[in-house]
Amino acid sequence: MKIKAIGLALLTAVVLAGPGRVFGAGKVSAVAVYTKGETQVKRSGAKDYIELKVNDLIYSGDSIKTGASSRVGLVTKGGADVRLNENSIFEVSPGGKVRELISLSVGQIWTKMLHKMAKINVKTPSAVCAVRGTEADIEQRSLLTVKVYEGHVDVQNSLGKQQLRAGQMTTVSGANAAPEAPKTMGGSDNGKWQEAVSVSDYDKFVKLLKESGDSEKKLKASIKMPDGAVKQLEGGLKKK
Repeated sequence: MKIKAIGLALLTAVVLAGPGRVFGAGKVSAVAVYTKGETQVKRSGAKDYIELKVNDLIYSGDSIKTGASSRVGLVTKGGADVRLNENSIFEVSPGGKVRELISLSVGQIWTKMLHKMAKINVKTPSAVCAVRGTEADIEQRSLLTVKVYEGHVDVQNSLGKQQLRAGQMTTVSGANAAPEAPKTMGGSDNGKWQEAVSVSDYDKFVKLLKESGDSEKKLKASIKMPDGAVKQLEGGLKKK
């Protein structure tokens, strides 16, 4: 395998920069299909967040953060529509062969499966939510609140498990408490924030995901410049 000129230039720059760090991106996991406000991504192995824009690829191990009045829409490689509300942080984690995995540290996400085979686990500090062919809202603040609009969600931690169906919700007060028994959602429980994330052409983004990462490995560099600024560089490694 030979390194293309751009890849070699990146390596040279890192050597000269000294304090910089080179890291390899993980597997492509998702693509950003919508952004509004302060939306940032921290690449796996990097120290700092950078701006997240529509069409940006998300790799396993990347972390995404939203500020006040900000939202992000993603389509995952496994076929999930994932929307992130304001003041949220989550990481796309390497998952198993059956389910994709998202770790939600704090904040709120809405998920909907784009096809029947899509499955996703949302891991929070309070419990793991196994989303099965479902439209669901998961919010982790001082407590975890899970609402199911369509399909099924299993909410489980070391102290218990609850199975939710459409029209039901539960709360979990922390990792040291079992999920509460499901209760029927009232009209005031139905969230609307996710409707502000408008995506017109999912097929375009699904095609981008299929074409990404298979024929080219990415080389990324985070370089600290003499003035203290951090510069993000990206190049390619291709077989000749």
